[in-house]
Amino acid sequence: MSADDERFEAKVTVLMESVRHHVEEEEEDLFPKVRKMFAPEELRALGEAMEQAKQLAPTRPHPRAPDQPPVNPMAGSVGAVLDRGLEVIKKAASRMRGEQPGQSVQ
Repeated sequence: MSADDERFEAKVTVLMESVRHHVEEEEEDLFPKVRKMFAPEELRALGEAMEQAKQLAPTRPHPRAPDQPPVNPMAGSVGAVLDRGLEVIKKAASRMRGEQPGQSVQ
């Protein structure tokens, strides 16, 4: 959505409030409960599972993806797969050109 869109300010305001509420709920309620319920090794396993889940999450917003249900969650998932595929292709192209890891690929 463009910043010029008439819904932009309202959506950003709602998003900010939702994020603030979510963070507060996690820090003050959920995280303390989880720490009491699980052993340290279970928490480490949970952290590893979360790291793996990040591999499926979208890496950036897609400008042409819809922002209204029911299609928006599916569009984000498809975008995540495409992003990961593009990363693999860029890395392979860099290796084929003999570039060092970390060099940018245009």
